[in-house]
Amino acid sequence: MNPTRAEIDFTKLAFNVEQIKHHIHRGQQKKKIKICGVVKANAYGHGIDQVSKKLVDLGVDFLGVANYDEAIRLRKLIPNTQILVFGTLVHSKLEPEKYVSILHEHKLTATVASFDTAKFLNEYSTKFRNKFKIHIKVDTGMRRIGLDYKRAYRNILQVAALKNLEIEGIFTHFAASELKNKSFSKLQLSRFNDLLNELRKAGLEFPIVHAANSGAVLDLKDSYFNMVRPGLLLYGYYPGNGIRNKIKLKPIMNLKSKVTYIKKVDKGESISYGRKFFTKKPVFIGSVPIGYGDGYSRLLTNKSKTLINKKFYRQVGSVTMDWIMVELGSSHKVKIGDDVLLMGEENRFKLGADKIAGICGMIPYEPLCAVADRVERIYLNG
Repeated sequence: MNPTRAEIDFTKLAFNVEQIKHHIHRGQQKKKIKICGVVKANAYGHGIDQVSKKLVDLGVDFLGVANYDEAIRLRKLIPNTQILVFGTLVHSKLEPEKYVSILHEHKLTATVASFDTAKFLNEYSTKFRNKFKIHIKVDTGMRRIGLDYKRAYRNILQVAALKNLEIEGIFTHFAASELKNKSFSKLQLSRFNDLLNELRKAGLEFPIVHAANSGAVLDLKDSYFNMVRPGLLLYGYYPGNGIRNKIKLKPIMNLKSKVTYIKKVDKGESISYGRKFFTKKPVFIGSVPIGYGDGYSRLLTNKSKTLINKKFYRQVGSVTMDWIMVELGSSHKVKIGDDVLLMGEENRFKLGADKIAGICGMIPYEPLCAVADRVERIYLNG
């Protein structure tokens, strides 16, 4: 059996959810703010099925996914919780009625980012008794998808005139909420509020309004409205250096393997592909069966540390597809079968995704999402 695994601690997930709830309701005890737990990209590498079920148990109101494949998979496991699909709808030219019927069957909430999508859903929903539930996406500055805020008022009135849609929500997404400088986020929020005020004057109110992603949850209280969308926060990390310590978080994943081979190597010997590391003296080298095929980036070559028996050991030589090598020193107490922590926190020793990301010039999302499917997820304290 492959000893490489990702241990996901649900006690820590519950802690993070409670921290988020306490933070967003601070000073607003009378106002219930819903939480949409973002579980796209396999719950940021943590396992979409088990994490989503646990989030529902913990009282999360919505689950947010990237596309309809993720949504349909989740609906088969979780029959009742609302699932919001952030991505655009493919306007199927083959069997559109069948396509929309599948979405109806699974009671999914669609994002409408264009009037064409709204017309498509409306047209093929005429044969169904229930109206299709949608959230309208407004682009206030991200420039990815959504109705342009300058023209959104007219577009939304057009959408509202369609008879077979239920407009449950409206939302926008921040481009830079993780930065300490909140000027652009505040500009986006102002654009969104101006639009909401225009629509309100026209008699349009929305049951659910949301804007706050993880960065805004931490640092932009005015963007909460009545739902927030934490993603990275759930998994125990801050989205940017400018907003740390707003709440306490616990990383929920420990990426681990085991030492499975040890050999003594003479001075001046090269280690691994490309001969990027040479021993400076006779040392013991431990081999650990994890590599870039498991999501442990090749950019960590000769730069990362591992934790074995509460002691740090450096990784040496090129990270290969299935293995890394660790320098154990001229003498050591490491044994074959000893656990190796590659990413996470254990016994106050920190090798978090933020540190891994810093070494690689990444953001914390990347090493988490990179953990491959072949790495077994083990769920603790479920």
